[in-house]
Amino acid sequence: MNIFPLFTTIVAGAFTFSLFKQYQERKKFHQLLWSLAMLAYAIAALMEFLMNGDIFGPTVWAFKVYYVLSAPLVGLLGAGVMYLLVDKKKADIFTGIITLLSLVLLVKGFTQPIDQAVLVEAFNGPLGEAFHEAIHAYTMDVRKYAIVINIIGGMTLILGAVYSFIKDRRRTYNIYFVLGGLFPGLGGTLMGIFGDPNLFFEFELIGTIFLYAGFIYSDRFIKDRDEKIAEILSAES
Repeated sequence: MNIFPLFTTIVAGAFTFSLFKQYQERKKFHQLLWSLAMLAYAIAALMEFLMNGDIFGPTVWAFKVYYVLSAPLVGLLGAGVMYLLVDKKKADIFTGIITLLSLVLLVKGFTQPIDQAVLVEAFNGPLGEAFHEAIHAYTMDVRKYAIVINIIGGMTLILGAVYSFIKDRRRTYNIYFVLGGLFPGLGGTLMGIFGDPNLFFEFELIGTIFLYAGFIYSDRFIKDRDEKIAEILSAES
């Protein structure tokens, strides 16, 4: 049994709780988007764990839930970054596009049948390879929406964090966000190069940890900055 997805579920769940708690305190829209993204992350990782052969195995409903959540969560992470970098109108347009694409993926992903033979065949091998191959159980009519969301959302997350770091080198937490965005994708690539199917889940877990660490450090950075501003204002008064 591969337990890495369970660890990812736990980390993503804890991250979701921290994000939503922050949203309740500060009411920033990007915090809500990231809360929804990490909730989807936790559920998708849970589906990965449940599809272990010793639990549910290659179940259609679990794979559909996994698939329709995996891309939108990346899109929502990218949308959250947009609210930090550009004006609200542009960020709203970006979020609207991601939302529309995600809704289409959701409807098509749940309503269109998947090739169960492909799904079962994929899960005859190691779990990491299974998820990499099982996407072909969907037709390209469904997969094209996931591909577009992943590209747009992932590039926005990574490039946005790089831009923010270059703009202000004190914001070192952005390095964690970059790594958090890169690692999940690298896992699938390196899995094929090194022939180790566990890399798919190991890098997914590492990416989640990096994102959570980036959030923790960014929260500390903001609190320290606000405290210094309060001290300056207090001294001046």
